[in-house]
Amino acid sequence: MTLARTSIKIAAFVMHLALVISMGSTQAMADTVEFGDNNILQGTVSTLKKGTLIFSTAYAKKIKIPVGQIKTITTDQAVTLKMTNNSILTGKLTTLEDGRVAVILEPVGETVPFEWAQVKTINEPPGSWSGSFAAGGTVQTGNVERTSVSVGFDAKRDWAHDRFQLRFLHNYAEDTGNITSRNTFGALKFDHFFTEKFFTGLSVELLKDEFKDLNLRAIIGLGPGYRIWNDDVKTLEVEVGITYFSEDLDVGMDDQFMSGRVGINYSYKILENLVFKNFLLYYPSLEEPKEYRLRNEAALISHLGEGWSFKLTHIFDQNSEPAPTVEDKDQQFIFALQYSF
Repeated sequence: MTLARTSIKIAAFVMHLALVISMGSTQAMADTVEFGDNNILQGTVSTLKKGTLIFSTAYAKKIKIPVGQIKTITTDQAVTLKMTNNSILTGKLTTLEDGRVAVILEPVGETVPFEWAQVKTINEPPGSWSGSFAAGGTVQTGNVERTSVSVGFDAKRDWAHDRFQLRFLHNYAEDTGNITSRNTFGALKFDHFFTEKFFTGLSVELLKDEFKDLNLRAIIGLGPGYRIWNDDVKTLEVEVGITYFSEDLDVGMDDQFMSGRVGINYSYKILENLVFKNFLLYYPSLEEPKEYRLRNEAALISHLGEGWSFKLTHIFDQNSEPAPTVEDKDQQFIFALQYSF
């Protein structure tokens, strides 16, 4: 009996010791964040998106902490930060003596301070989507019966060296029972980055416009591109290449031909909540230099917060050789409410 009791006591002591060591190890290995009015949590940094840190603990799966409230943060395991300029930093987070947050890069061990405003996401799943939906319209009754509707979206998915983009825009307008505008534009594009700046892309663009005599214009383009700027304030990408045009017209002769392609994608943060974007596509004829097609989309976006913004878009479309009875220039102004994800 004495031997049995001794064995039980030893086993209990070993289990207790193992439990204490396990709890101590778990506590030591936990990520720690201090925020707000001296609130301290231990657990795991899950993700960060749109300025909010998601922190998990043993008693709560998701605790949302605005990064502006974070005083100190340390992680026991490496995290992956995607910066606003799309660069990737991997390492443990720490807080320096002067209060700045930093990442200890792996495997080199270099400590790199940063501001939370420079971080787009933490531990972003590979191949995640981002983009926006926008909708606008007007209704007028009385002396004039007028209706207009505009809906659009754009989406982008990034991988380590690849990017896929999708865009769609539809406009409809009616005045006193007569349709005055009806057009649909769609585009998809795939880019492969050989380096951080140099890439090559394949694009497909479709346009249907009742008032431009277009049953369908299909454009397939291929060519290299170069990223000139890509930081927190401005971005600029330039592309060149060749395209295949196919135009199905309501009136006039259908046409298929090859052309050049020049694309310029530019954005600039004017203020913290105000961004200007411009996307230009220029298609010069390879046979007749004076002939060309051009489409330019300029947008001014005013951020309201929580993903919402007002968006004013100006679309300019020009065809140097339009179909009979069709103007060579066309413009649209669209005011819409936009939600970004």
